[in-house]
Amino acid sequence: MIFSVTSVVVFTTRLLTAQDFSVGMIFANMVNISTVILLWSAIYFFIHYFENLKRSEIERLVWEAAVKDFELKTLKSQLNPHFMFNAMNSIRALIEENPERAKTALTQLSNIFRYSLRIERTETVPLEDEVKTVEDYLALEKIRYEERLNYNVEIDPAVKSIEIPPMMIQTLVENGIKHGISKYPKGGELRLKAVSVNGHAEIVISNTGSFSEEEMKNSKGFGLDNTKQRLNLLYGSKSEFNIVNDNGFVNVILKIPPGGRQNESYNS
Repeated sequence: MIFSVTSVVVFTTRLLTAQDFSVGMIFANMVNISTVILLWSAIYFFIHYFENLKRSEIERLVWEAAVKDFELKTLKSQLNPHFMFNAMNSIRALIEENPERAKTALTQLSNIFRYSLRIERTETVPLEDEVKTVEDYLALEKIRYEERLNYNVEIDPAVKSIEIPPMMIQTLVENGIKHGISKYPKGGELRLKAVSVNGHAEIVISNTGSFSEEEMKNSKGFGLDNTKQRLNLLYGSKSEFNIVNDNGFVNVILKIPPGGRQNESYNS
Protein backbone atom coordinates (compact mmCIF):
# COMPACT_ATOMS: atom_id res chain seq x y z
CA MET A 1 0.00 0.00 0.00
CA ILE A 2 2.76 2.35 1.03
CA PHE A 3 4.73 1.37 -2.14
CA SER A 4 1.71 2.07 -4.35
CA VAL A 5 1.16 5.54 -2.89
CA THR A 6 4.85 6.34 -3.23
CA SER A 7 4.81 5.22 -6.86
CA VAL A 8 1.81 7.41 -7.63
CA VAL A 9 3.44 10.43 -6.00
CA VAL A 10 6.69 9.91 -7.94
CA PHE A 11 4.81 9.41 -11.23
CA THR A 12 2.70 12.52 -10.62
CA THR A 13 5.78 14.58 -9.78
CA ARG A 14 7.52 13.41 -12.95
CA LEU A 15 4.44 14.17 -15.02
CA LEU A 16 4.16 17.70 -13.62
CA THR A 17 7.86 18.29 -14.16
CA ALA A 18 7.58 17.17 -17.79
CA GLN A 19 4.57 19.42 -18.33
CA ASP A 20 6.34 22.38 -16.74
CA PHE A 21 9.38 21.68 -18.93
CA SER A 22 7.22 21.58 -22.09
CA VAL A 23 5.48 24.86 -21.19
CA GLY A 24 8.83 26.45 -20.44
CA MET A 25 10.27 25.34 -23.76
CA ILE A 26 7.23 26.65 -25.64
CA PHE A 27 7.45 29.98 -23.85
CA ALA A 28 11.19 30.22 -24.53
CA ASN A 29 10.66 29.43 -28.21
CA MET A 30 7.95 32.06 -28.45
CA VAL A 31 10.26 34.63 -26.88
CA ASN A 32 13.05 33.69 -29.29
CA ILE A 33 10.76 33.87 -32.32
CA SER A 34 9.34 37.20 -31.16
CA THR A 35 12.86 38.53 -30.68
CA VAL A 36 13.89 37.43 -34.18
CA ILE A 37 10.74 38.94 -35.72
CA LEU A 38 11.28 42.18 -33.80
CA LEU A 39 14.93 42.28 -34.88
CA TRP A 40 14.10 41.72 -38.55
CA SER A 41 11.31 44.29 -38.34
CA ALA A 42 13.74 46.81 -36.90
CA ILE A 43 16.29 46.04 -39.64
CA TYR A 44 13.58 46.35 -42.32
CA PHE A 45 12.38 49.64 -40.83
CA PHE A 46 15.88 51.14 -40.66
CA ILE A 47 16.75 50.02 -44.20
CA HIS A 48 13.62 51.62 -45.61
CA TYR A 49 14.05 54.68 -43.40
CA PHE A 50 17.55 55.32 -44.69
CA GLU A 51 16.49 54.56 -48.27
CA ASN A 52 13.71 57.13 -48.00
CA LEU A 53 16.07 59.57 -46.30
CA LYS A 54 18.62 59.11 -49.08
CA ARG A 55 15.92 59.50 -51.73
CA SER A 56 14.66 62.67 -50.06
CA GLU A 57 18.21 64.04 -49.87
CA ILE A 58 18.77 63.31 -53.57
CA GLU A 59 15.47 64.98 -54.46
CA ARG A 60 16.42 67.98 -52.33
CA LEU A 61 19.82 68.28 -54.01
CA VAL A 62 18.27 67.97 -57.47
CA TRP A 63 15.73 70.65 -56.57
CA GLU A 64 18.40 72.97 -55.19
CA ALA A 65 20.51 72.43 -58.30
CA ALA A 66 17.54 73.23 -60.52
CA VAL A 67 16.74 76.38 -58.55
CA LYS A 68 20.39 77.42 -58.61
CA ASP A 69 20.61 76.84 -62.35
CA PHE A 70 17.46 78.91 -62.89
CA GLU A 71 18.80 81.73 -60.73
CA LEU A 72 22.13 81.73 -62.56
CA LYS A 73 20.42 81.86 -65.92
CA THR A 74 18.16 84.64 -64.69
CA LEU A 75 21.11 86.62 -63.37
CA LYS A 76 23.37 86.03 -66.36
CA SER A 77 24.42 89.37 -67.75
CA GLN A 78 23.54 90.19 -71.32
CA LEU A 79 24.86 92.70 -73.80
CA ASN A 80 23.38 96.12 -73.27
CA PRO A 81 21.26 96.96 -76.35
CA HIS A 82 22.29 100.62 -76.00
CA PHE A 83 25.93 99.59 -76.37
CA MET A 84 25.16 97.65 -79.56
CA PHE A 85 23.24 100.60 -80.99
CA ASN A 86 26.05 103.04 -80.13
CA ALA A 87 28.74 100.70 -81.46
CA MET A 88 27.01 100.30 -84.82
CA ASN A 89 26.57 104.06 -85.08
CA SER A 90 30.26 104.55 -84.36
CA ILE A 91 31.21 102.00 -87.01
CA ARG A 92 28.91 103.62 -89.54
CA ALA A 93 30.60 106.97 -88.92
CA LEU A 94 34.00 105.36 -89.48
CA ILE A 95 33.20 103.68 -92.79
CA GLU A 96 34.03 106.75 -94.91
CA GLU A 97 36.43 108.43 -92.48
CA ASN A 98 38.60 105.39 -91.71
CA PRO A 99 37.57 102.23 -93.58
CA GLU A 100 40.33 100.07 -92.07
CA ARG A 101 39.42 101.09 -88.55
CA ALA A 102 35.77 100.44 -89.38
CA LYS A 103 36.66 96.88 -90.48
CA THR A 104 38.56 96.29 -87.26
CA ALA A 105 35.67 97.66 -85.21
CA LEU A 106 33.23 95.42 -87.07
CA THR A 107 35.41 92.40 -86.28
CA GLN A 108 35.53 93.40 -82.62
CA LEU A 109 31.75 93.75 -82.46
CA SER A 110 31.40 90.38 -84.16
CA ASN A 111 33.72 88.84 -81.54
CA ILE A 112 31.52 90.22 -78.77
CA PHE A 113 28.36 88.81 -80.39
CA ARG A 114 30.02 85.42 -80.83
CA TYR A 115 31.11 85.38 -77.21
CA SER A 116 27.62 86.32 -75.97
CA LEU A 117 26.18 83.37 -77.89
CA ARG A 118 28.75 80.91 -76.56
CA ILE A 119 28.17 81.80 -72.93
CA GLU A 120 24.50 80.78 -73.15
CA ARG A 121 25.70 77.19 -72.61
CA THR A 122 27.90 77.69 -69.59
CA GLU A 123 28.00 79.08 -66.05
CA THR A 124 31.67 80.09 -66.02
CA VAL A 125 34.37 80.95 -68.56
CA PRO A 126 38.15 81.33 -68.42
CA LEU A 127 39.19 84.82 -67.33
CA GLU A 128 41.33 85.12 -70.46
CA ASP A 129 38.28 84.77 -72.73
CA GLU A 130 36.32 87.35 -70.75
CA VAL A 131 39.22 89.81 -70.91
CA LYS A 132 39.46 89.49 -74.69
CA THR A 133 35.80 90.47 -74.93
CA VAL A 134 36.32 93.37 -72.52
CA GLU A 135 39.22 94.64 -74.63
CA ASP A 136 37.04 94.53 -77.75
CA TYR A 137 34.32 96.34 -75.83
CA LEU A 138 36.71 99.05 -74.63
CA ALA A 139 38.13 99.51 -78.13
CA LEU A 140 34.61 100.14 -79.46
CA GLU A 141 33.80 102.53 -76.64
CA LYS A 142 37.05 104.35 -77.37
CA ILE A 143 35.70 105.16 -80.83
CA ARG A 144 32.67 106.75 -79.23
CA TYR A 145 34.36 108.64 -76.38
CA GLU A 146 37.65 109.32 -78.21
CA GLU A 147 40.10 111.19 -75.93
CA ARG A 148 37.56 111.19 -73.06
CA LEU A 149 38.24 107.50 -72.44
CA ASN A 150 41.62 106.07 -71.57
CA TYR A 151 42.02 102.51 -70.39
CA ASN A 152 44.64 100.04 -69.30
CA VAL A 153 44.42 96.24 -68.94
CA GLU A 154 46.93 94.17 -66.95
CA ILE A 155 46.38 90.44 -66.49
CA ASP A 156 48.73 88.17 -64.58
CA PRO A 157 49.35 85.00 -66.66
CA ALA A 158 48.88 82.97 -63.46
CA VAL A 159 45.15 83.78 -63.36
CA LYS A 160 44.25 83.67 -67.06
CA SER A 161 42.70 80.21 -66.83
CA ILE A 162 40.68 80.78 -63.65
CA GLU A 163 36.91 80.41 -64.12
CA ILE A 164 34.58 83.38 -63.63
CA PRO A 165 30.88 84.06 -64.40
CA PRO A 166 30.55 85.18 -68.04
CA MET A 167 30.02 88.88 -68.81
CA MET A 168 30.67 89.72 -65.15
CA ILE A 169 33.73 91.88 -65.77
CA GLN A 170 32.25 93.34 -68.93
CA THR A 171 29.18 94.46 -66.96
CA LEU A 172 31.33 96.09 -64.27
CA VAL A 173 33.48 97.82 -66.91
CA GLU A 174 30.31 99.07 -68.59
CA ASN A 175 29.07 100.39 -65.23
CA GLY A 176 32.36 102.16 -64.69
CA ILE A 177 32.04 104.01 -67.99
CA LYS A 178 28.32 104.72 -67.70
CA HIS A 179 28.17 105.83 -64.05
CA GLY A 180 31.67 107.23 -63.79
CA ILE A 181 33.63 108.37 -66.82
CA SER A 182 30.67 109.49 -68.97
CA LYS A 183 29.56 111.97 -66.28
CA TYR A 184 32.76 114.00 -66.55
CA PRO A 185 33.18 116.50 -69.41
CA LYS A 186 36.86 115.59 -69.65
CA GLY A 187 36.17 111.90 -69.30
CA GLY A 188 38.50 109.73 -67.30
CA GLU A 189 40.40 106.49 -67.02
CA LEU A 190 39.39 102.87 -66.61
CA ARG A 191 41.78 100.23 -65.33
CA LEU A 192 41.39 96.49 -65.26
CA LYS A 193 43.92 94.47 -63.31
CA ALA A 194 43.96 90.80 -62.33
CA VAL A 195 46.64 89.19 -60.17
CA SER A 196 47.12 86.06 -58.11
CA VAL A 197 46.87 86.60 -54.34
CA ASN A 198 47.26 83.55 -52.07
CA GLY A 199 46.00 81.28 -54.81
CA HIS A 200 42.92 83.43 -55.50
CA ALA A 201 42.40 85.69 -58.48
CA GLU A 202 42.04 89.28 -57.37
CA ILE A 203 40.34 91.35 -60.05
CA VAL A 204 40.14 95.13 -59.68
CA ILE A 205 38.08 97.36 -61.98
CA SER A 206 38.84 101.03 -61.35
CA ASN A 207 37.22 104.04 -62.95
CA THR A 208 37.36 107.79 -62.50
CA GLY A 209 34.59 108.92 -60.15
CA SER A 210 33.15 108.32 -56.70
CA PHE A 211 30.23 106.52 -55.15
CA SER A 212 28.11 106.62 -52.01
CA GLU A 213 26.16 103.89 -50.26
CA GLU A 214 23.00 105.98 -50.52
CA GLU A 215 23.37 106.31 -54.29
CA MET A 216 23.88 102.57 -54.57
CA LYS A 217 20.71 101.87 -52.58
CA ASN A 218 18.64 104.19 -54.75
CA SER A 219 20.25 103.07 -58.00
CA LYS A 220 18.20 100.96 -60.38
CA GLY A 221 21.41 99.60 -61.89
CA PHE A 222 21.71 95.87 -62.45
CA GLY A 223 25.44 95.26 -62.36
CA LEU A 224 26.56 95.29 -58.74
CA ASP A 225 23.73 93.29 -57.14
CA ASN A 226 23.83 90.92 -60.09
CA THR A 227 27.55 90.32 -59.59
CA LYS A 228 27.17 89.72 -55.85
CA GLN A 229 24.40 87.16 -56.35
CA ARG A 230 26.22 85.30 -59.11
CA LEU A 231 29.41 85.07 -57.06
CA ASN A 232 27.46 83.83 -54.05
CA LEU A 233 25.61 81.18 -56.05
CA LEU A 234 28.78 79.86 -57.68
CA TYR A 235 31.38 80.17 -54.94
CA GLY A 236 29.56 80.98 -51.70
CA SER A 237 31.79 82.37 -48.95
CA LYS A 238 34.94 81.53 -50.92
CA SER A 239 34.52 84.64 -53.08
CA GLU A 240 34.58 88.31 -52.10
CA PHE A 241 33.09 91.50 -53.52
CA ASN A 242 33.97 95.00 -52.35
CA ILE A 243 33.61 98.52 -53.70
CA VAL A 244 35.63 101.44 -52.32
CA ASN A 245 36.56 105.03 -53.11
CA ASP A 246 40.27 105.56 -53.69
CA ASN A 247 41.69 109.02 -54.49
CA GLY A 248 39.27 110.00 -57.24
CA PHE A 249 38.66 106.42 -58.39
CA VAL A 250 36.02 103.83 -57.65
CA ASN A 251 37.55 100.41 -57.15
CA VAL A 252 35.46 97.27 -57.54
CA ILE A 253 37.45 94.39 -56.04
CA LEU A 254 36.62 90.75 -56.73
CA LYS A 255 38.30 87.69 -55.26
CA ILE A 256 37.65 84.41 -57.05
CA PRO A 257 38.76 81.03 -55.61
CA PRO A 258 40.94 78.70 -57.68
CA GLY A 259 39.70 75.49 -59.25
CA GLY A 260 36.68 77.01 -60.99
CA ARG A 261 34.15 74.80 -62.72
CA GLN A 262 35.14 72.95 -65.83
CA ASN A 263 32.82 73.78 -68.69
CA GLU A 264 33.03 71.26 -71.45
CA SER A 265 29.98 72.79 -73.13
CA TYR A 266 31.77 76.09 -73.45
CA ASN A 267 34.64 74.53 -75.37
CA SER A 268 32.49 72.30 -77.52
